[in-house]
Amino acid sequence: MIFYFAGAEIPSHRSLLAAEGVPHVGMSYMGLRRRVKFSKPWSIAEHYTPEQSVFLDSGCHTLNRAGVEVTPEEIQDIATHYDEFVEQSLDRVQAYVEFDALPMGRDWIEARRQHLDPEKSIVVWHEEWGLDVLKRMADQFPYIAVGQGTCGDRDIIPTLRSLSRQIKLHGMGFSSPPLMLAADWYSVSSTTWLSAAQHGETFVWTGNEMKRYPARYKGQARKRHRTLITGAGLDIDLIDADDATENLRLSLWSWQHQIAHISQRHGKGVTATALPPGSGNAESSATTVAATSSEEEHEGVTEPPATRVKKLLPGIATEEFTHRYTDPDTGERKTRTEHRINAVDPGVRVCDGCFLAQKCPEYQPGESCAYEMPVRVRTKEQYIALLDSMISMQAMRVFSMRMSEEVEGGYADPNLSQEMDRLAKFVKLKSDIEESGFTFSMKMQSKDNAEVGLISRLFGPKSDGPPALSPAGTVSAEQAFSQMGIMDAEIVEEPVPRE
Repeated sequence: MIFYFAGAEIPSHRSLLAAEGVPHVGMSYMGLRRRVKFSKPWSIAEHYTPEQSVFLDSGCHTLNRAGVEVTPEEIQDIATHYDEFVEQSLDRVQAYVEFDALPMGRDWIEARRQHLDPEKSIVVWHEEWGLDVLKRMADQFPYIAVGQGTCGDRDIIPTLRSLSRQIKLHGMGFSSPPLMLAADWYSVSSTTWLSAAQHGETFVWTGNEMKRYPARYKGQARKRHRTLITGAGLDIDLIDADDATENLRLSLWSWQHQIAHISQRHGKGVTATALPPGSGNAESSATTVAATSSEEEHEGVTEPPATRVKKLLPGIATEEFTHRYTDPDTGERKTRTEHRINAVDPGVRVCDGCFLAQKCPEYQPGESCAYEMPVRVRTKEQYIALLDSMISMQAMRVFSMRMSEEVEGGYADPNLSQEMDRLAKFVKLKSDIEESGFTFSMKMQSKDNAEVGLISRLFGPKSDGPPALSPAGTVSAEQAFSQMGIMDAEIVEEPVPRE
């Protein structure tokens, strides 16, 4: 999937994208028109490096919004100039979007499509046109753009997945990674990465997902990911000071990792392109390939595909154990072999793909991770030992964050408060486990006509004979215990208080 970082019509953004070596950039014609007024010729080739592929958006979404008052004559003049701008820049743009001004009507938009370049043009589908129009467009045009607002309805995702097998799909104004994963997009353009400077948001790639923090949480986010940010080669002090350029660099770094992750999930490279024909992929005629007749050997029947051998997921193992039980029918004691599932070290992490590769002391190119975590928790003692380790680690984190809080002037860090609460929960959990005991209570009640039982014989006056335990002084303690069947007991008598 190709991701175009839009907003490159602004000089500062264009310079940053070039300095960071971003290969795919996007620009808006209407955005450029508001800045330069085209009083003199403006060339794409002169403002972008030769290594960058440029995506040209017409920017008609600014005309399609409600409340925009532009006359049809003005729109026609703008569309005519846009056509001229595209013609002059056709050899320098990777792709361009048609001028889809909805105020002019769908017939006007479709009539202009006969002049589009068949290889680089992108036609736009609008939700109000319906799915039938989208399917007809897919039969006529090889490259179709769909807006994120349109794709918010999950009902059209299956249709887009089906169409992506026959045409190229472009996502316009996308900011949702899950939506980028929902269909096989050929390309996507977005200005969301600019929110780091425009709205004070913070984007951080954490190794397996991208976190997006609004401006009110930027302080907590930057402290939480301080080590990760500095490890990426960014200046955390400038980011804390809300430096627009450094925040955009962090945003670019995070979005590039996010797009690479999405492309891997799709099973494709980030900027996958077909290899040119040549000796690298040409067939060799040095040897002779022996051919056999499929009709003679298989009689026209295709062999079924080989069945793949199933295997356990990495990180999961099983072990056998003998389970003893009583047969409910015969009452016999029997045994059977069962399996237990265990979590083990998956052993699939490789040094080249690890986010700690630049700092790990055991890093070796092409090797798997040298560390293992032999954690086994089965008994109560092992469970308590695990809690002790977690409490120790959490306490070290709390004290380290407390020192950072003092160094930074003593301002109360809400992240520290959260970690202190987590430490208190661990301590309480261990205390509850160690103080757990066993209590047994029994409550008995008998009716008047009930059979005389042990309790009545011991204490009750309703038995036929005298109670086993008579009032103090009538029967000695030794006799009472003897009647109860207690043969060995130590008797401790309390002294009788003097009157």
